[in-house]
Amino acid sequence: MKKYNIYIYATLVFIQLACQVAKKPLPKTNQQTSKKTTEDVFSLPTASTPVVNSPIVVEVKPEPVAITVGTSELKTADLKAAFENQISEDTLSPDAFLEQAINDQRILADAQKRGYDKTDSFKEEVEGYRSMLAESYLTDSTTIKQLLKETYSWLKEEVHAAHIMYQLSEFAEPSDTLAIYNKLIDIRNKALAGEDFAALAQQFSQDKKSNSIGGDLGWFRAMRFLYPLEKAAYTTPVGQVSMPVRTKGGFHLVKVIERRPYSGSVLVQHILKSVPPNTPESENLKAKAKIDSLYNLINKGEAFEDICRRYSDDTKYKNFGGYLPAFAIGSREEVSFEQAAFALQEGEVSKPVRTTAGWHIIKLSKKIPLESFEELSAKLKDKIVTDSRGDVVRENTLNNLKKQMKFVEDEEVLKKAFAAADTNILIKKWNYAINDELVGKTIFSIGSKKYPTKSFFDYAVDRQTFERIPAGYTPTMVMRSFYKKFVETTVKSYAEANLEELNPEFKVLMNEYSTSLLKMELLNDLVYEKSTSDTTGQRLFYEKNKEKYQMPERILATVIASKDAKTVYQVKEVFEKGKPYNLKRLYRTPLYYTKNLSDLTAEHKTTLVYILEIMRKNKGYVVEIGGHTDQHENDNTSAERLEKTKAFLIANGLSIERIIENDYGKTKPADKFDWAKNQRVTFAFYSTLKKDVEKIFNSKDPNSVTIEEGYFKRGENKFVDIAKWDVGTQSVAKEGQFADVIIEQVEPARYKTLRECRGQVLAEYQKYLEAQFKADLKNKYPVKLNDEEIQKAIGIKK
Repeated sequence: MKKYNIYIYATLVFIQLACQVAKKPLPKTNQQTSKKTTEDVFSLPTASTPVVNSPIVVEVKPEPVAITVGTSELKTADLKAAFENQISEDTLSPDAFLEQAINDQRILADAQKRGYDKTDSFKEEVEGYRSMLAESYLTDSTTIKQLLKETYSWLKEEVHAAHIMYQLSEFAEPSDTLAIYNKLIDIRNKALAGEDFAALAQQFSQDKKSNSIGGDLGWFRAMRFLYPLEKAAYTTPVGQVSMPVRTKGGFHLVKVIERRPYSGSVLVQHILKSVPPNTPESENLKAKAKIDSLYNLINKGEAFEDICRRYSDDTKYKNFGGYLPAFAIGSREEVSFEQAAFALQEGEVSKPVRTTAGWHIIKLSKKIPLESFEELSAKLKDKIVTDSRGDVVRENTLNNLKKQMKFVEDEEVLKKAFAAADTNILIKKWNYAINDELVGKTIFSIGSKKYPTKSFFDYAVDRQTFERIPAGYTPTMVMRSFYKKFVETTVKSYAEANLEELNPEFKVLMNEYSTSLLKMELLNDLVYEKSTSDTTGQRLFYEKNKEKYQMPERILATVIASKDAKTVYQVKEVFEKGKPYNLKRLYRTPLYYTKNLSDLTAEHKTTLVYILEIMRKNKGYVVEIGGHTDQHENDNTSAERLEKTKAFLIANGLSIERIIENDYGKTKPADKFDWAKNQRVTFAFYSTLKKDVEKIFNSKDPNSVTIEEGYFKRGENKFVDIAKWDVGTQSVAKEGQFADVIIEQVEPARYKTLRECRGQVLAEYQKYLEAQFKADLKNKYPVKLNDEEIQKAIGIKK
């Protein structure tokens, strides 16, 4: 119970604090300029320039204290920050806020005195919250916002482009990188001089997928390709060739051929006749003939969904009407399928279309325009942080952290460290000599903390054991890739471990959370949990305050009211016949049988599924199953039909208690001349709930009757108030309505039992314990108020 309460509270606190992160301006340092916006959640204080000469001794004045509780002090700045925060959260007056702040400080002091802040569970909870909160502070939100706006603006257009690519690892030697870059500059110059770009792509591009077609990438829109390639396509003018751009795969030249407004996305259905690769032409022709026949059936009026369900080879979607997930231009591998889909009007069906999968008939269900920025931003943000744009976010975050934390690396040591690996690293067996002088040299530093080359070498030795090394990598390339990850991990770990010093806002939130959690732990033990587990205390509190828990005189009754006295009488008649109440509701479609047969057909089972659905929706319903035979059938046939119907319903989850069985045999023929109509099983519905009777009457004439039942006190029902409170039925009238008040029991005024008022007793006992606890703390922890500082913080003088 204790842990459960703490988790609920911790969750609520996290939500509150997270909201504060989103809306509170970050504290500004002297180095921050007026251009700094409060929207930038990622904010680390700008480091001041280090002084090279002798340190200057500066007298540091202690922070002023507003409130002293026992030996605990609440600084003026902290009191002011808490007061300003509560102004936006609630409407506490300054006096009420001060009283609450003093009480909170007493609780905190007592929690610390009892050692609550030293427990493992407390430390784990604080650390878990810290890791969760730190993630938002270690993400460059400014870059995310810029990418969001940029990506949305690009989504409004589609681009037709071509490219020439040279493959190159991101960890290649600088000399190799420069050589490839210069090679692409030469090719670009040829294109600018008038040579055909498509011919150059066929000659030079190493993209095997597109070089044979002149590097053509087709029409596409944002978020289709790697971000640098996409950026070149969207920022290069039509007809121009970009400068070389680098992706993880290599270098690219991009030529923009055309640009047009976004075509929207489409929701289509399709029917597939599969033609596997390398299928003989004869089989392809058979599939084509089959798809043509299906196309003709659809043109003659056959339902697309029915044809799809019966004949499509797409087993994944055929039972869903052939509906495919909505898609946009450039998002499908099969260009012919995409072109055919976008050429259709809503509701139009295409002629058969050939793709590598086979033959398709496509029906356009709906064209979907671009969503608004507000509607799309959450979905876009998820993609931005996970696709290649996430690399930009991570790189900018890392660069910002390096700058803020004074990251400095030694280039000479770095070159030697990269060269230290040999071919053993390619087979995961590399190690370094511990006595090598390079091991002790600083490879980089963060602030005043130095990281020796040994720390990187240890990381590389460990990393080689599980990291997949791409084919073609040299030992130096492997070391560069390891070093990149080592720096990212080290910088982020350092930032996370020192966030309180790096970011005052983070420090405030962590203090608020840990303080709130300590208070909750103590209150949970001494107040909340005690109030629920101390049954003796509950009983004593109840006995002492029994006068507060009284039950007035009341009756147990049913009230039937209508503007028509006849309707009241009809409803009462139903009730007088007892439960279950006959709703006079028959299921319109009986189960009809062939002469002397009793087995359930597929059609019978479909009807029974509808019966089950009615029973599921109406929890008070009871169904009567009636077995019938025609005079020309065997006598026991009706019983067999009834039994098999009942067995099916029970097997599919209907309780036997909700079934009434009646074997009518030949006593209730439906038609004297049509024998087939007598060979049946019928269904009638009853209910154990009076409200279901009300629904049936009101289905014929809305609001014709109201039925209320239960305990009534005076003043709760106008008909109960004018009736004589005696057991029995009374007919009364008021304000143009007639009513029968059926009184089953008259209960005199009395004290509530503890069970009846336990919820109220628990709540009030908890308040009593809390008041006692506060009074105890008031005696244990005297308070000293600094009037001048309190006035500065919250504007009142005590």
